[in-house]
Amino acid sequence: MTDHRAAAADAAALIRDLAGATGDPLKAYASPADITAVTESLGELARHLKTALDQLAQHIERRDDWADADPAQRRRHAQRAGGKVRFAGAQAKNTAEALDLAVEALGRLRPAP
Repeated sequence: MTDHRAAAADAAALIRDLAGATGDPLKAYASPADITAVTESLGELARHLKTALDQLAQHIERRDDWADADPAQRRRHAQRAGGKVRFAGAQAKNTAEALDLAVEALGRLRPAP
């Protein structure tokens, strides 16, 4: 079985490293093609994040072994948490769509000679 905690932590570390490596606006990217490729990849990341968040919300909402002693409270809290995770998934979908539009706009630009 996949260690989901480790996989999520590794993904977060990779994105943190990317953010750190791209902080200098003059030296971060070798070419416009690199910028477009990274934009495309981040869009793909956002699509996968949406899927992961949707699946996480399902697991939060379907589990019945949370620690709260009151079953009604347990369900209410799980539904609230699942709803917040679903909202994050919707935001990830919006991010993916915005990045797709950015890639489309970048495709209309011509690199300088």
